[in-house]
Amino acid sequence: MLGKIPKSEIFEKVSSANETLKSNDVDFVILAGGLGTRTHTNCPKMFLEIAGQALIRYIINLCAIFSDRIISVVSPQLIGHHLFDGSVQAIQEKPKGTGDAIKSAIPFIDSENIVIMCSDTPLIESKHINALLATDGDVAIIACRIPDDMLDMPYGRIIFDEHQQFVKIVEHSDINYKEKDYPYANCGIYRIKTNILKKYIPYLSQDHLSGEYYITDLLSILNENDVKISVIMSDEYWPFHGINTLNDLALAENIIQKKLRSKFMKNGVKLSDPESVYFSFDSEIGSDVTIEQDVVIKNGVTIRSGSTIKSFCYLENCVIMENAVIGPFARIRDQSVMMENAIIGNFVEIKQSTIGRSAKVKHLSYIGNTYVGYKSNIGAGTITCNYDGVKKHKSVIGDNVMVGSNCSIISPIKIGDEALVAAGSVITEDVPGNTLAIARPKQQNLINKASEILNRKRRLNRNAT
Repeated sequence: MLGKIPKSEIFEKVSSANETLKSNDVDFVILAGGLGTRTHTNCPKMFLEIAGQALIRYIINLCAIFSDRIISVVSPQLIGHHLFDGSVQAIQEKPKGTGDAIKSAIPFIDSENIVIMCSDTPLIESKHINALLATDGDVAIIACRIPDDMLDMPYGRIIFDEHQQFVKIVEHSDINYKEKDYPYANCGIYRIKTNILKKYIPYLSQDHLSGEYYITDLLSILNENDVKISVIMSDEYWPFHGINTLNDLALAENIIQKKLRSKFMKNGVKLSDPESVYFSFDSEIGSDVTIEQDVVIKNGVTIRSGSTIKSFCYLENCVIMENAVIGPFARIRDQSVMMENAIIGNFVEIKQSTIGRSAKVKHLSYIGNTYVGYKSNIGAGTITCNYDGVKKHKSVIGDNVMVGSNCSIISPIKIGDEALVAAGSVITEDVPGNTLAIARPKQQNLINKASEILNRKRRLNRNAT
């Protein structure tokens, strides 16, 4: 087994830097032609999500940091899909391997260099691209050390000679018993001078078993023709984790969630049980926010400083302003805004609504398409009936309104400032300000009728059986 290969100095240098430089002399080619049959889903692999974002968007967004020239190689059935926005789409007519995919992209390549990326490695960071672009020579690749307990992962291996010089890349399916313990995997990221690529890619031949053209074979051809290949070594495996199965996807989700939790805690967010809190890639959390255990934060959520999200809450596409308290067991979604010092309690759902400053919706309520004003209080069990079977309707509840428990507010409706709605009311008409609204049937007490009714029901039940 090959001994430890030293890290490249350039990788050490670039890894410690935070700069990323946009370049006009590099095209990025993203290999996105495969349909991901090994995931056994109807969703193309590159459209699967981690932390609420498709894998392909991680790659396109990373490439866009460095260049405006991005080429996605796609299968015909995916051409024009919005998830490829920001890139030119080259069509690979048939899935004949990575080498064939590169051939499909060549007509679109204009720059001096190209960087080849895979669509299923969403954890790569800008420092890795920086390292590729900063390395001298005609070709640069990245190799990562596989953890000892993961040597059976289906990655191709980079083979070096006794002088620790690059020899070839062996596909996982072709690895022999000696090569399987080589610790350095091919990360599937390459920088190649465009003139070198165009000169030598015609020499690629089909694999005799699969019938595919492999970009890894091109590296062997280059090496045989004395083209300098620089290998950037990394002892980190996780940034290069590739996704071929749903197990791989779950592992990537776990990795990115750990990164997000660490980022937020460093920025002053208190997580009571970090491992049970899930964020989205675009979550925005202010300092001095407390998030208790078992909270799910989906896409489009902003939480401002001083707020508390209690256990078992689900937030999506909403804004929680300063010093609000949410939960436990609350669901807030669809462009909802909780204003400063608002309190949303247990088993409350808020949809497409604004809850005003210091307002309270504390127990077992549904508020949809509604504006609730300053310091208003919505009683337990109250719902806004906002859907008539065809369209949604809006309601406006003013400032300092008290809505009693177990009320139904039939939208559209307006309840004025300082109004009081009696418990158990069904409100179907607007309520002026400073008004008591009572909308419930008059109670009748029928003396001695309870036993009579119960006895009649018991007789009917006996006769039925």
